[in-house]
Amino acid sequence: MNKQPELTDKTRRGIIDAFWKLLMNREKLSVISVSKTAGVNRSTFYQYFLDMEDLRDKAEKQMLEDVKKKISQVFPAGFPMSLKEFAKSYAGILEDEGEKLFYTISTDLNSGFVEKLKDFYAPIFTKLFGLEPDTPNFDYALTFSVSAISGIVSKWYQDGKKLSLEELMYNCYWLVSAGVFGFAQMKPYSEA
Repeated sequence: MNKQPELTDKTRRGIIDAFWKLLMNREKLSVISVSKTAGVNRSTFYQYFLDMEDLRDKAEKQMLEDVKKKISQVFPAGFPMSLKEFAKSYAGILEDEGEKLFYTISTDLNSGFVEKLKDFYAPIFTKLFGLEPDTPNFDYALTFSVSAISGIVSKWYQDGKKLSLEELMYNCYWLVSAGVFGFAQMKPYSEA
């Protein structure tokens, strides 16, 4: 049995994990610091990534793929109709990968990340709201939703995560689906 692909993936993943560790600890990011944290030499780093920007891009894409995989495991038959059930289930998904996602959104490290989020959330948005990408002004609705959720998540993260993750997801979904006026009329989370 050839273990080379497994070792290759493990090494690549180790470099990406080192990137996240340094980034989230607000430590210096360089090829040398990431390589040292990953326990590899610089030449190994360059076998997997062109430079730090390439590493950031691939780390963000990997994070979104990990979230997508968990979504398909938790919601194999589609999304639940209950807002509360959706919020609870989606919060559970984000318990694992969410910290990286929240940090990336809240620090606005990369304006290109918003485009990645739009691409990532387009199929979810379609399933949740029953809109198809060819619906007139779909991109405006998607952009509004991703921007709104990013802003809410950023505020939540910067405020020290005072709401539970479940409450955060509930509020995000409610605001996007009902708008501010609908949200202003909603019942408290515990009664919904």
